[in-house]
Amino acid sequence: MTTGRIPVSLKLASIAFGSLLLTGCFESNRSTAQLCENYPQICDKLNVRDGQCRHERTDLIWMRYEVEKKPSDLNKFDELLLTKKYAKCMELSAQIETTTLKERKTKRTEAVFHAYDSIERIEQELQTSYQPAIIYYRWTQGDNEALDQFLRLEETEYLDTPELQLGLATYYVDKDKEHTINILLKSLSFYDGRAGNTRDKTVPEAIKSLATTNHSLGFLDEAYMWAMVGGELGLPIAKEPQLKLLYPMTDGRRATLLDIAEDIASAIEDGDFDRDLLEPVRNLPDPT
Repeated sequence: MTTGRIPVSLKLASIAFGSLLLTGCFESNRSTAQLCENYPQICDKLNVRDGQCRHERTDLIWMRYEVEKKPSDLNKFDELLLTKKYAKCMELSAQIETTTLKERKTKRTEAVFHAYDSIERIEQELQTSYQPAIIYYRWTQGDNEALDQFLRLEETEYLDTPELQLGLATYYVDKDKEHTINILLKSLSFYDGRAGNTRDKTVPEAIKSLATTNHSLGFLDEAYMWAMVGGELGLPIAKEPQLKLLYPMTDGRRATLLDIAEDIASAIEDGDFDRDLLEPVRNLPDPT
């Protein structure tokens, strides 16, 4: 079992920034500057009145406001993810050498240290959280106790999201590839067709993993078909000569698999994917 850090390839919680516009409290906080004036603790030690990382800072400030109103574990987790995004941006900004804006540079450096202090604080606060997305996050940071907690949730509805199923697949990919394929199919079946991080990151990662895992098992029809699904959805795939080397088959079989891939890609885009759509692939006659 891998004990090192596992890269977080996907964001596990949706940020509720847009919904803030609908809250009654927004009337007294018409701008980020007004919010900072009303709640100075939210903006303390951030690089306010500075053009660097403005979007990341603004999202973080409003998320901190949301945590002020409702300090739930999931809100804190959203704050943690936005703080990490802000810290990454500010790390780059703090390294910008200036000769006339030394005070601003100092402010940026202070903001970086503040961000990492905040990350450490929030991670401590979430150390005992029972939320599956947070348990998964702790595992990706090297917490093997969290891995045990996460695996115990495998057959429950608590992991019924594209992101968490994809996370589960990363555990099994080197241990049980056929089980990994089943988990990846579940991940796609939970996608509802909405635009956002799931469509942009989770779905492409699941499709790529289906192609590579099927190929490693020698399931060339399935591997080629998933590669074609990726191509239909705009993912980079190998050029035709290389595909023919990787997936030797007749032109007729290739054309049939492409037709199936087009149907599956359309179903995924609409949020209607079901593993029964793979039946035509399984029913193809054995290659002669």
